[in-house]
Amino acid sequence: MSTDRYENLLWDDAGDGVAVLTLNRPHRHNGWTVPMVRETTDALAHCDTDPGVRALVITGAGDSFSVGADLKSGPISSPGSDEQPADVLKTLITPRDVRKPVIAAINGDAIGMGLTLSLLCDIRVVARDARLAVPMTRLGVIPEMGAHWTLPRVAGWAVASDLLLTGRRIDGVEAVRLGVCGEAVDRDRVLDRALEIARDLAHNTAPRAVAVTKFLLRRAADTGFAELRAEETALFTRLAQEPDAPEGVAAFLEKRPPRWSGDAGTEPTWPVPGVPGSRAEQAS
Repeated sequence: MSTDRYENLLWDDAGDGVAVLTLNRPHRHNGWTVPMVRETTDALAHCDTDPGVRALVITGAGDSFSVGADLKSGPISSPGSDEQPADVLKTLITPRDVRKPVIAAINGDAIGMGLTLSLLCDIRVVARDARLAVPMTRLGVIPEMGAHWTLPRVAGWAVASDLLLTGRRIDGVEAVRLGVCGEAVDRDRVLDRALEIARDLAHNTAPRAVAVTKFLLRRAADTGFAELRAEETALFTRLAQEPDAPEGVAAFLEKRPPRWSGDAGTEPTWPVPGVPGSRAEQAS
């Protein structure tokens, strides 16, 4: 993909079906502006439909993941932009909308939108000494990007109440202890570890099966057990009749890498994110 149109992001093909999206405003510690939000939406939409991408890693340039809104430019605003932040956030495509696994490589501080964005990823690897916080109540506003929904489901209501109400800072080690992140490693190992996870997913998991599993995990948050189980059974039956099911069994029995033919970007359970009235939007 050509990224010449991006001023605030870097898009890199890491090979083996893995892409890396880097928040690239290191001089502002990757603080968010309206154009950066727009570019992120564009990049995530591309990731969703590109058959060459099976897993995505999101990280930050320099020594920060993202310190949230670039407050010196106004709340995610940008000089010369007439777009309102609230309008941009309403149309934002997030990692949660992508039919492929998205791993956050939190290589440094993740504050405000930096943390709430990572909560929308499927897996989080964090630097042990990174500082994480959602300090919005200390700034006279409230957390955004669905943090009131995601954090209780990621880490539980007690942890969410603690972190969202107080706005206090934690480090990467405590983030893992609290269940906010899955793994803490040394800062110089964060991206490598995230890439290891992404490559394992790209090589060893069937893309359409992953897309359906991610969809059902989204549904599980708002669906009763009986309804979800019925939908799960129907989807299991459908996937069992697709070519990747016998291929997965054959690869296991023959002790060889699987040769997947399915494409998550064409998985019909949830169409292209951002399309009005789509199953993806209804399940959000």
